Amino acid sequence: MKQSNPKITNNGLLHRKVGTYALILRCRHERSINTGKLGEMSVRKGCYVYVGSAFGSGGLVARIKHHCRISKSFHWHIDYLRPAVEITEVWYSHDPIKREHEWAVIFMGVHGVKLPLKGFGSTDCNCHSHLFFFSIPPSMKMFRKRIEQAIPNHHRIEWIDGNALSGIGDIRAESA
Repeated sequence: MKQSNPKITNNGLLHRKVGTYALILRCRHERSINTGKLGEMSVRKGCYVYVGSAFGSGGLVARIKHHCRISKSFHWHIDYLRPAVEITEVWYSHDPIKREHEWAVIFMGVHGVKLPLKGFGSTDCNCHSHLFFFSIPPSMKMFRKRIEQAIPNHHRIEWIDGNALSGIGDIRAESA
């Protein structure tokens, strides 16, 4: 049974609290993109997962709203990728501990994972990458189970369907 998906609002489950998130992204058209200092990256058809955290004043709401819009000026590596992909889901937790590195380790261990570009989203840490490629989208059920095994006191991981985000920005990719 699929759980209900909360809207992105200040009153719903996702609000200005801090937390960790994973953007589940789909690429429909192959292309090459420039990622700034990391150089060129081939974007293949399939599923990408980008892991991040939001511990600033706007919390998860502000960060996810930013990612829903396709920026003209790029601040993070994900801003370079966004025109090539659409957001299909957001997985998140309001855990008060910054967990993006632990989430990245979990995704690295998923069967079939590929690293599209070393250092993507992780130039400020020791992780190989915070961006992962899958030919088939990973299972949230599997991810939750791995998190529970690795971090027993981790707060619950929730999700938002990409359709629920459509009112706050252009979650779709630009056409190839």
